[in-house]
This record gives sequence, structure tokens and C-alpha cells, in this order.
Amino acid sequence: MNRSYLSTIILTAITALFLANCGRKESHTLGDIPEKMNRTHGDSIALAARFTGDFEHFLAVTDSLADAGELSQVRADGYRGVAYFQMGQIDKCLECLRSAIASDTPPAEDFWEYIHAGTNLVIILNSQRNYDLAMRTALRLIDHLKQVDSPQRAIELQTLYLCLGDTQMMLERRDDAAKSYNEAYKWVQRTPNNPTCRPLAASFETLENIAGTHISQHMEEAGVWVDRMDSLLAVYEAEPNADEKEKKTFRALVLLRRAQVCQMRGKVAEAASYYTRYNSTNYGKSIEGRINSCDYLVEAHRYAEAADNYTQLDRFVVEWGYEYDLETIGKNLLPKLRSNYYAGRKDSALRAAMRIAEVYDSALVKQKQRDAAELATIYDTQGKERQIAEQTAGKRLFTIISIAVGILALLILAFAVYIFRQLRITRMRNRILARQITEALEYKEQLKEQKKIQAAAEVNTKGDELKNSDFSALSDEQLSLCLRDLIENERLFLQPEFGRQTLIDRTGLSKDRIGAAFAQGSESNSLPAYVRELRLDYAVRLMNEQPDIAVEQVSQASGFTNADTFTRNFRAKYGMTPTAYKQTKINE
Repeated sequence: MNRSYLSTIILTAITALFLANCGRKESHTLGDIPEKMNRTHGDSIALAARFTGDFEHFLAVTDSLADAGELSQVRADGYRGVAYFQMGQIDKCLECLRSAIASDTPPAEDFWEYIHAGTNLVIILNSQRNYDLAMRTALRLIDHLKQVDSPQRAIELQTLYLCLGDTQMMLERRDDAAKSYNEAYKWVQRTPNNPTCRPLAASFETLENIAGTHISQHMEEAGVWVDRMDSLLAVYEAEPNADEKEKKTFRALVLLRRAQVCQMRGKVAEAASYYTRYNSTNYGKSIEGRINSCDYLVEAHRYAEAADNYTQLDRFVVEWGYEYDLETIGKNLLPKLRSNYYAGRKDSALRAAMRIAEVYDSALVKQKQRDAAELATIYDTQGKERQIAEQTAGKRLFTIISIAVGILALLILAFAVYIFRQLRITRMRNRILARQITEALEYKEQLKEQKKIQAAAEVNTKGDELKNSDFSALSDEQLSLCLRDLIENERLFLQPEFGRQTLIDRTGLSKDRIGAAFAQGSESNSLPAYVRELRLDYAVRLMNEQPDIAVEQVSQASGFTNADTFTRNFRAKYGMTPTAYKQTKINE
């Protein structure tokens, strides 16, 4: 069953069952069993406490009423189960619900409370993947309901057959599951509505869950169940008291399910159209709606959109009161990992993998504790079935552990492969960059030699007219060559404090004259840029000649004020750090 609807189903069923009896002081009986659930004075007080939303208070009131004899044991245990469920104490919830249905012959006046507590128990057992006990409990309750002829039983039977079908589906008994789902639909059609419209809303959710199961299993009948959802929604929308927000939510769910069915059938464009309409609804924009749409997005290979939606996963888990158990890991975290990976978001995929590794151990421990508590309760309440339950739980635990260990091993392997590939890519890239740096330096040196020869020839044509002291008589381009020769030949660039003032002192030229000269005939259009190029080239030559030299020594020898400035400039020019360049050259 879809985990996100577990709480909704239980609360809707509670509300529908009790509100259906508003205004009825007496009930018609069929034999000794009332036609509908009778609300006693104790029930009214307990439910008033329950609908405050303070479930600790609800639990305390229930205990007090039970002690005072205002509530029977069956009713009290049923209410306690609901309270513990809402407080997130699932183990105590299961214990109370099992206690409520411990007897095979419930008191006639508590029959419907007994059935209702059992239905809630089946829902939770299914969500806990305790399929064996869920199936046996559901069949036992169905046998009880077959003995009465009351419209009330349709509400419970549709949910019981839904859970039974889900259980059979998980156990690969698809033919049996199909029969159970069809039985659920039969009882949906027979469920009497009331002015609150809660029974009709609960019936829609039953069909939506069945459609979701068929879609997740890629079964062709999924389209039939979506059509049934749509038909029931039309009936609900026609009800004068139907909740407007709920109608819009249900309509959005129909659009999402149609998108999934079309995608499953290869009708990609039609699926995308339905999804666009769904995505424009308020529900589609909500956190729950975004998370629920991820299955379609992944199926449609729209991984980036799915990855965007999964950024809200942690918030969704907190708001719905869930915890990261094994089911949540498999249903949400693993798809989140796949979405980010195939969307090319390697860092996000890695974080998702680390999150799985982080919550896996605690989830497995909680599952073991839950299984142990379950076995203890079965031993206390159903001693005759203890050995069978232990064997079943042992097999289930072994399966869970095997799957979990396999998932963890695959994650570790995937992470290792990812890191190994990244290292290989980085090393290959560094080798290419290092080769390009060396080749570029050799080319620049050859080019400088050619320019020196040309400059010497130009100066020789004028004889001895131009001396080093005649800088003022040179053109800007000639002055540029002379100044560069001066800087390079005397290695002025290796002085950390070297700047324009140094050239002014050496040549007697003005600041503007030197600036104009460096703006001529060079790819380096400023003195600082030219000096930085010389220092970086010198650093590369130094590291090539002395592979063991430290980066700090290279930065000092090259004229940089500190190693950080050197590394920053080196990376900006060459795309790698000096350390990476040295290591790459050593490994060649």
C-alpha cells in the first residue's frame, strides 16, 4: 500500500464510521449484532478528546474511561491503538490493536469496534510488510463480516479486500490479488454515503491505491482502475457537501495516474500533457504532490525534475511524521539517488548515497526491534501460533537483511567506481594540461628568440645611434622590446617588489611613456600582466628542472609574494594547481 496514504486511510475510516451514526440514538439489530456502530457516552467523551489533536490527552482520557467502566476493553484498546499510531509509537499501536481482536467471539455490542480495530491492524501490518499475519487477520475479519447483513460492512470490506489484494500482490499471487481487488470494488459500489461524504472519499482513496499498485507493477489493468477512480470522482463532485479542496486534490490524482498509465503504454506526449495539467494544480505544487509525482518523472526519464522534487524529501518525511526505515529507503532515497545520478548531478547523487548509508543501520536496527516486539506480542496473545510466526519473521528478517546488505554493497561499489573514474579522468586531464603547458612554454621561448633576432637586426640598421641610454628616441614598439629585454635579461621580474617604479628609476622614462610602450605589440597589454606571465613561465621551468622542489620555494624563487597568490594565478592560467602539475610530471 502507498505509505503516504496510510495515515489518511486510517483517519478517514475512523471519521466515516463515527460520523455515519450522528443523530442516531438507537440502532436496528440483526440478531444480536447492531446494524451500525453504537456511540456510547464514553465514546463521545473519547472522540471529543481525539479530535483536539492532542493524542497524549486522548490516550489519558481513554484510560480513565476504561478504568471507570465507560469503555469496554475492545473499544479502549481500539482507541489506544489510534493514539499510539498518531504519536508514532507503532509497536504499542500494534499491541493494542491485537489485544482488541484477541478473542474470536467479540461481544455483540462491540462487534463493529472489533472489526474496525482489526481493519486498522491489517492496514498497519501491511505497511510493516508483515504480509503473513496481515493476510490471516484480514481473512478472519472477512469471515466475521460474512455472517452479518448490514450496509456498515461495505466500509470495512472494501479496505480489507484492498489490503488483502496488496498482500497477495507482494507475495506474487497476482490472480488472487485481482480477485481481491475486484471484491474491494464491489464493496466500494455498495458503500452507503452520508451527508459528510467521508465514505465516498474513503472509497475514492481505495481505488486510487489499487490503481497505484497496478501502475507500480506495470499491469495493463491499471487503466481500468484509473477510469473507475474518474467515475467515482464524478459522483463525489456532484455531491452538494463535497469538500472543494478535496475535489481538486482527487482530480489532480486522476491526472497523475493517467499520466503514469499513458507513459506505461508508450504514449509519451499524452502522458506529458496530463502531467503538465497535474503540475499546475495546487496539489501538484505541494510537497506531497511533488514527491508523489517522482515515480512518473523517473519513468519518463525526466530525472532533473525528479531530482528537483526530491530536494523536498526530508521536509516531506518530517511533515508526515515518517522515519527513514527500510521501506522509505527503498521507495524514496534510492530513486532520489538514481534521479540525481542520471540527471548528471554527481555531487547530489553522492550525498544521497551517503544519506542512505547514514540511515541504513538505524533503519535495520529498528526493523529488528519491531520484529522482536511483534514476536513477543504474538507469543503472549497467540501462543499456539508462536512457532509459525517465529519462522515467518525469521525468513522475513533474513530477506530484509539480504536485500539491505545487497543494496549497501551495490552503493559502496557504485561509489568506489565513481571515485575511481573521477580519479582517472582527473589524472588524464592533468596529463593533457601538463603537456600543453610544457609545449606552450617551449613555443613562447622559440618565439622570443625570433623576436630578439628581429629586434637586433632593426637596431643594427641604425648603427650605434641607439644605446641603452637613448630610450627616449625609440618608438613605442621599439621601446617595448627594449624594456622587455631589460626585464628578462636582468631578471627584474623575480624581484617581489618589482613594478613600474623600478623601470622609471632604471630608464628615466615617465610613467605614461612606459605604459604606452607596454600597450604596443604584445598579447600582454599591461606591465603587471606581462610580469605575471614571466613569473609563471619561470615557475614552470623551475618545476621541470627540479621536480622535488617545494611549491613554497617555487613561489618565492619566481617573485610571487606568497604561495597562495602563486597557486591562485597558476590555476587561473593553466587550469590546475602547481602541486598537481609537479605530481603529473613526476608520474610521467
